[in-house]
Formats: sequence, C-alpha cells, structure tokens
Amino acid sequence: MKLSSYDRSGAEHLLPLLRSIASEILERSDAIEALEEKLLALRSTWKDGKASDEYLNVQSELSNQRREARLSRLELSRLGCTLDEDRPLRVLIPGEDGSFDAGYAWDGTLDAIIPATAAAT
Repeated sequence: MKLSSYDRSGAEHLLPLLRSIASEILERSDAIEALEEKLLALRSTWKDGKASDEYLNVQSELSNQRREARLSRLELSRLGCTLDEDRPLRVLIPGEDGSFDAGYAWDGTLDAIIPATAAAT
C-alpha cells in the first residue's frame, strides 16, 4: 500500500469525507451498542437451549453493523488516516512526511483540522 501524506491544504480537503466516515462510524457504534443490549435481554427467550427467531435476527443485524463499521474504518485506512486510540472519534491524518506525529487531527466537533501536536495536549 502506498504511503499517504497530506499538506495542510490536502488535509483540509479531506474534511467532508472525514465527516461522513466519522458520522457513519458513530451511527454504527450506537447501533452495535443497542443491539448488544437487546441480545442480552433476549437470552431469556431461548427454549430448550435454542435461540428464538428474534434473537437470531438481532444477532444477524449485529453482525451486519459490525461489518459496516469495519468497512468504514477500512475506508479511513485507505486514505492513510486512522482513529485515535485515546479519543475514538478523533481522526489522525498523516503529515507531509507520512507520519501522524507531523500530521493533523480532526475531532469531529471542529470545522477545521489542527496540528497533531496541538491535539495531543
């Protein structure tokens, strides 16, 4: 895979796409959490050690949501970006040298990117 790098202008041009991807990840994360809770509640509907149809349907939807969330993170990766492990919805963008340390960050609440060094504080 080719190393991605962005100057400030290039990173700023990513913002609309990053907003869209981050929104997708957030929606999928919320759906996953709700479905996991529903699965726990539906455990009591099992009969004779077999899951109910509703349980199986929720389990299937949960699998779909997890797959779509993985695909959204993969889309970020293809851009050379990644989610910050310390702040899950902050997107790190590689700088001109290809590193995140010299790059930029977007936290989902700002209308602009900031230098990654400023985001670390």
